Amino acid sequence: MAANPSPARERIEERLNAIGRLRGSGPNPFDYNQWYDRTVEVLGALFGPGSAEVERLHEAAGVRGRLPGVRGQAEDMTLNIHGPWGIRARLDRAEQALRDTLAGL
Repeated sequence: MAANPSPARERIEERLNAIGRLRGSGPNPFDYNQWYDRTVEVLGALFGPGSAEVERLHEAAGVRGRLPGVRGQAEDMTLNIHGPWGIRARLDRAEQALRDTLAGL
């Protein structure tokens, strides 16, 4: 757990607030990937790279590899917007994962 919950709360809330901007922008796969990578960095800095919080986000929104209907392979792919592993569904699950992390502080 983060040593000081106040800055941790602020950082997580910043990542949550960015979800609204992502939803409003389409969402764009490039922007989503940047948001996801930065969110992993923030959680890793707060709780540790292999922490339950980072793993929770990865399980919710960071599945890698080729999925049905997705062009490309591995890390070089274009994400769908709709569907169970589209960007919108990933953002919904990521939002819940971040809210769960906040609740645990």
